[in-house]
Amino acid sequence: MRNRELHDALRAFALETAALLREDQERGAEIEFDLDEGSRRGGPTLYHYRPLTSKFVADRWPRLRGLPSCARARDALGSGAAAYLRINGLRGAEAEPALRAMLERLYEDATDLSFPEERFERVYAEVERTLYERSQSATVLAPVHGLILDCDRVDLGGGLALVRGGTTDAPDDALWSDAAGGVGDERREPNTLIALTREVSPDAEPPLSEARERFSRLVTGLRLWKTGGVALSAVGWRRSGEGVWQPFEIEPTGVTRGAPWVLAEGEDADLREFLAAIDRTRPAGSVAWALSRFEMGCGRRRESEALSDYLLGLRALLERGTDLAGGASLALRVAVLCAEEGERRGVQRRVELSQALERFVMCDAPEDDYMDAIGSDSPRTLVGEVERHLRALLRDVLCGYLDPDLRSLSDDLLLEQPQAAPAPEPASQPATAAAATEIESIEAAGGEIGVTAMDLPVEPGEQLDWESGYSAPV
Repeated sequence: MRNRELHDALRAFALETAALLREDQERGAEIEFDLDEGSRRGGPTLYHYRPLTSKFVADRWPRLRGLPSCARARDALGSGAAAYLRINGLRGAEAEPALRAMLERLYEDATDLSFPEERFERVYAEVERTLYERSQSATVLAPVHGLILDCDRVDLGGGLALVRGGTTDAPDDALWSDAAGGVGDERREPNTLIALTREVSPDAEPPLSEARERFSRLVTGLRLWKTGGVALSAVGWRRSGEGVWQPFEIEPTGVTRGAPWVLAEGEDADLREFLAAIDRTRPAGSVAWALSRFEMGCGRRRESEALSDYLLGLRALLERGTDLAGGASLALRVAVLCAEEGERRGVQRRVELSQALERFVMCDAPEDDYMDAIGSDSPRTLVGEVERHLRALLRDVLCGYLDPDLRSLSDDLLLEQPQAAPAPEPASQPATAAAATEIESIEAAGGEIGVTAMDLPVEPGEQLDWESGYSAPV
């Protein structure tokens, strides 16, 4: 105890408060209750009644502030009121709101309003830490949807960490919210959290700006490191010391799509090394634009919406202005940079098909036209491969393995191996000869080239549902 006078003044006020509240209870005053959802930590949702003790205290505050001990407590707290209000998520610098906040902490979730000696000492210790310690721990955290850890915690340096939600005292809204901001599936595990911890002075705000930037960059790094649907929540949480958790807004990074992003045990060292490598770079120009398109694609709800983002990213890296060779040159350059020599023809063909697929998505053609032109390659496979190629190129550029001028590099490689792939076709022609034949037959029959849905592969015995974009058994 550092300040006996402050301790005794606050204790005297708490004792007189307890006497008044207890007397009202004995005269028949009742505490109201609210129905809350309990924690869903791996089991069914449990509901419980939460006593509205803070309302009970607030209703009697005009009488409480008139107690003889209140003036003494107000004077003893003095300028420390602002710091105590801040850690409880409140604004202002007046002593009376701080005293009221202290009483709410003292009787939090209580139904018996007798003086709680042990709890008072804990609450008073919080007050002293706020007033007299030169620094205190400030924590900012946010849920990361679609991320699964095979360990409890991964420290990433600089106070940043990935934490398994079930090992923290984070608020339930952070642990159980889903990517859409609602209540998550009761059967799943708590959300994984990104947490930033900093030592700050008692009168300083938690580092929200730093947290927003570092959280966003971390999600970018996770998406670049390997495949998997991962997205940052639009709501984060902050607190100073042992104060209450307060929500704040974060710029969302889209939704999760596809399989979860899994960090297996033993991968943490490689992940830290990769994140450190890309953190040293600040991409600019076409690389920065391609990276932003990659992230847009990762955050899209459906593959059909992500396809153009990925292709635009590749075009930004591999084409320049009015590239006369058009789409065929893009497929050639992707193939020579992303595939071994014996696999380049197949990669080139699938990139060309993905470009044809993009044109169909734009045009809204009948189902048969789509199936005739694309053939047996599933849309999801094509989109997934384009995503992988863009990810690989961005990774190598950001890590310094490749020069950002990928167009010149790919052209040099093509000149060294002129027979690796056929010559580019004019921009006005379809990407492949097979696609050209299919499209000519469609146009001759009066059809339009395009589709409205293409997210899932069509397996034997299934047909596309062109309203929803999902395949269904025949």
